[in-house]
Amino acid sequence: MTSEVLEVVQRPLADLFLRASSDWSPEIPAGYPDVAIVAIDKQSLKAYEDAKEPFPWPRDRYTELLRELDRAGAKSIAFDLDFSTARRGERRADMEFARAIPKVGRVVLSASREFQQVGDSEVELANLPAPEFASGAAAIGSALAAIDGDGVVRNAFRGRLITDQAFPSLAEAAVAVALGEDPRPFTEGQFPIDYRRASPQIPTLSFIDVIEGRYDRAVIAGRVVFVGVTAADEQDLWPTPLGPNRSGVFIHAVTARHLLAERAGQPTLHTAPMQEQLAWVLFLSILGAAIGTAAPTLRWIGFGLMLAAVPAGTLLALARSGVMLDAVIPWTTVGLHYMLGLEGLRERFRKRLVERERSLTTLFNVGEATSRPVISSGLDLALALLGDVVGASGVALLRAKPDGKLDDARLVWPPGGNNEIGDMKTAQSVLTTGETYITQRSIPGEETRSGLAVYTPLIPGETAVGVLIVERDDPAPLDETELRTVATVGAQLGLSVDNIRLLDDLKDTFNASIEAIATAVEARDGYTDLHCRRLSAFSTLMAQRLGLPDEEIEAIRLGALLHDVGKIGVRDEILLKPGRLNEEERRAIEEHPDIGMRIIAPIRGLPKTAVDCVRFHHERWDGTGYPTGLAAEDIPLAARIVSIVDVWDALSSKRPYKEALPQPRVRDIIEKDIGVRFDAKLVELFFNILDEQGEDMVKLIATWSEKKEEVPI
Repeated sequence: MTSEVLEVVQRPLADLFLRASSDWSPEIPAGYPDVAIVAIDKQSLKAYEDAKEPFPWPRDRYTELLRELDRAGAKSIAFDLDFSTARRGERRADMEFARAIPKVGRVVLSASREFQQVGDSEVELANLPAPEFASGAAAIGSALAAIDGDGVVRNAFRGRLITDQAFPSLAEAAVAVALGEDPRPFTEGQFPIDYRRASPQIPTLSFIDVIEGRYDRAVIAGRVVFVGVTAADEQDLWPTPLGPNRSGVFIHAVTARHLLAERAGQPTLHTAPMQEQLAWVLFLSILGAAIGTAAPTLRWIGFGLMLAAVPAGTLLALARSGVMLDAVIPWTTVGLHYMLGLEGLRERFRKRLVERERSLTTLFNVGEATSRPVISSGLDLALALLGDVVGASGVALLRAKPDGKLDDARLVWPPGGNNEIGDMKTAQSVLTTGETYITQRSIPGEETRSGLAVYTPLIPGETAVGVLIVERDDPAPLDETELRTVATVGAQLGLSVDNIRLLDDLKDTFNASIEAIATAVEARDGYTDLHCRRLSAFSTLMAQRLGLPDEEIEAIRLGALLHDVGKIGVRDEILLKPGRLNEEERRAIEEHPDIGMRIIAPIRGLPKTAVDCVRFHHERWDGTGYPTGLAAEDIPLAARIVSIVDVWDALSSKRPYKEALPQPRVRDIIEKDIGVRFDAKLVELFFNILDEQGEDMVKLIATWSEKKEEVPI
């Protein structure tokens, strides 16, 4: 569990360093070929679609490409494409392609695999080149990607077993063929892809430009050429450390550069050996221990330089020799020494308090505050410690609203104490000016007494996010150490308050993004205008009636919004067809739950329940649904809810190919499918809701459909 938590921080941090080191990209090794890409891009897809040839194209297109690349002088040609089956009705084109492969003689084909659910078990299915193609290929390479737990492709396989057959990676096979070697035998394991070698930019030519001769043959001559899909519509895009999603063929090309650099003896990206990592941490520990005993100003400067040295050293090692140092543990080491230094500072505070003859009661309160469990964001504990250290009678934290005004909510120490700490007018002035203000205050009571009040703005960036108020019953001014303590705690509190506000903003942005996706689905599938939003509203009502937890209700709301997102991947001529679908078109439509799952699965923060709604809302109670054939209560509850409302809304709404059915007829259809398609208990609940609110629901459908008003969800 500890290693998993570390990886959550280590992986994106390593990605950041890798991107930052791209300015020091290694040179292409002399005497070795470079790589190039022939991209099946949007331009190529459109050109052939205009010629009535939708993708995937007949194999004679690849025959033309092979001949052109051969004439241009490619060292090897690797296809990141599926040639596992012969094309029905295209025997001549397939045979022509099969004859061209050995004639060119430097062709590498790809192998992959997929898993399908058969009953209760998963069956591995191999996608190997058809025998007539494989027999003439110079090599076959595995196109499988090594995907980390967060969905990012950082590593590459040297080879893979596919249904007990051993294959080198596609990049390894392409490099070996280009160099006139036998592809290296299959070996287990992965290696980090040296993404620094994405620079200089890999030459990329459009498939259609190559076919039609609109390119410079010098770009191809003497290079390892990879052919694959780069168009986003074909969904072969993967997250990489470089940032935006990159195509699989691009990843193969960068991997090939990495393998060529290995053969040339150049240093490639690798993790530093353990002894080097330990030496780095030991050096920082010794330096941190020495700095921790210095005076406060020197200690802050020293630790600041140490913190800066960690990324600087990591970048230098990465740029010069490809060594990836782990920055998390060194930074943690520096932080621990800094905390130890703070503990030393706290001890000096304690001694000064003793020297000032602070009472044992104050010391007891300090201990009580430090032993108090941290709740909420920990702000209450910070106020308690600050109050005890500076001898405050009360401390208050006031937050600012986005309009720059203080809101009415406040966090007060001691708990249950005076909720009127500070003057709101003075606090607002401090928030506006951004300057600390110290003033005398009157203490109410039988005797007229005066005390001290300190107002400190909380400014984590350019804008103040709140005000910290410290009141003392002692009118004596705070000494330099106490003022510095208030300022330091105020700075930390400002960061915490700002983080809380950022989290609130992120949640709002996340919800807005989900709604934008739903809008895109509705815009694509025009006849279901507002269908996703109605489904979300009604599914949420059912979840509430079932008494589900709030987080589960919210997940169902999001899942219902997104349930048809996979239709983005279905061709318009099928999705918008007004008449009955044929068998092939029906199978294409039935792929949309899996397509939708693949689209939304990488969204961080999206609950599993929402993903279940997208993937399983077409499963049936009797197990005859799709895509996995789940039955009865094996179908997630959320998907069962969405399924009922989905069918009800479709039957109740007008479509280009049908009129809206009357409610009695809709009920009759749904009742007949109880135990076949639907969960009986959920249908009963839904009908109860219809009995209570059905008329209002039907009117709401009519209103949304006719006026196209924004739907509240």
